[in-house]
Amino acid sequence: MRSRSKKKSSPDRGSFQKNNRSSRVQAGTKDTERILYKYIREKVNQLLEIMGTKPLREEELDERTIVEFDPIGIIAESFKEILEHLREKNLQLQQARDYLQAVFDAVGVGISIVDRDLKIIKCNERQKELLVRDTDTVEGRHCYEVYCGIDSPPLICPAIETIERSREVFLKEVTKKGRVFQINTSPLKDGEGNITGVVEVSVDITDKKRTEEALHQAEKLAAVGRLAAGIAHELNNPLGNIIGYAKLLLKTGDLGDYEREKLSVIIEQAEKGSEIIRGLLEFSHERPLELRSVLINNSIERVLSSMAHIIESSGIKVFKYLDDIPPVEVDQKQIEQVFHNTLLNAVQALEGRKDGIIEIRTAGLDSTVQISLSDNGPGIPREHLSLIFDPFFTTKPPGKGTGLGLSISSEIVKKHGGSIWVESESGKGTTFHIILPVRTRIALNGEAES
Repeated sequence: MRSRSKKKSSPDRGSFQKNNRSSRVQAGTKDTERILYKYIREKVNQLLEIMGTKPLREEELDERTIVEFDPIGIIAESFKEILEHLREKNLQLQQARDYLQAVFDAVGVGISIVDRDLKIIKCNERQKELLVRDTDTVEGRHCYEVYCGIDSPPLICPAIETIERSREVFLKEVTKKGRVFQINTSPLKDGEGNITGVVEVSVDITDKKRTEEALHQAEKLAAVGRLAAGIAHELNNPLGNIIGYAKLLLKTGDLGDYEREKLSVIIEQAEKGSEIIRGLLEFSHERPLELRSVLINNSIERVLSSMAHIIESSGIKVFKYLDDIPPVEVDQKQIEQVFHNTLLNAVQALEGRKDGIIEIRTAGLDSTVQISLSDNGPGIPREHLSLIFDPFFTTKPPGKGTGLGLSISSEIVKKHGGSIWVESESGKGTTFHIILPVRTRIALNGEAES
């Protein structure tokens, strides 16, 4: 009986131990859950704080409500909304950047941004067209290397002065690549007012400069024309009388060789003076244009035919490249005078050369025609290029020209609404370019407007 009672007490003790272990496991699980909930609440509150939202209270994130409240889901949805908002703002920023880039590239002036080390950060297309000497990438290179073609900053650098003095710098006239520019540099500052770089703006004023020079030339020519007209009228009659009486004396039979020689000199010099006067009168005479439809190529052929003897006797070869161009409304006599004057200028420039060549080209360009006349003569010095259309200016020796031919030609072309200019360099020949509008409208002042 005793042994049987001892056997019954053993299972009760094992069951107690088992239940005790189960209780400890359940307690440990609850502690783990509390720690986990605490961790989740802390991290959720950190995210809510970043988002600018009130943190959750402990009762809002206990074991009973966490599933229903679903804070992770709320945060995920908030992040989704933030992400969509960021995508929308990013798209708007991209569109604004593209718009500003389009304006930056399309503006009619050259713009570049350089840092304090004078390295180019940004450069628009207009700046590249105006100043960049090659087609390589310009960003990251020094501005003086790209724009000036030198290895170190020049003595006068507006960008350096802007950085050192923190002010705008303006250069009135800078010549690069055969063009004239105005350059303005302004400091680029950060939010604290510190200079981080320089904005350089380049404005091409070549055409404006030419217009101003043309206006000055026109005013000068008008004054000379008025003076010339007054003098010419006063001198023309006496010179005509001198030539007439000298020729009458030559017809008498009782003159010796000495007297005849001197009279011939008088007639020759008087006729040269008369030629100058005719040029002055032509220069100052504002007769209306007699417009008609003219084939420019035919006019060139007529002028060449009239000068054939001079050209052939000088041993000059003439090459013609005449395109099929439309008729032009011009005063035929005056335009042919322009061709005669420029061709005569080329012939005289080739005097004494055995390999003299003249090339004449015509071409249609939109609603205009262009005539180019080139020679392989000695060329015109750079310092004389701006003077060749001035009245009485000539580089020829005395007795070889009056200095009025090109002045008269310039005035005739301008009256037709066209333009004339010259390209030349010492030792490399000369080319005259003439552009005439196909159709011409006469203005109230008697001059033509294209």
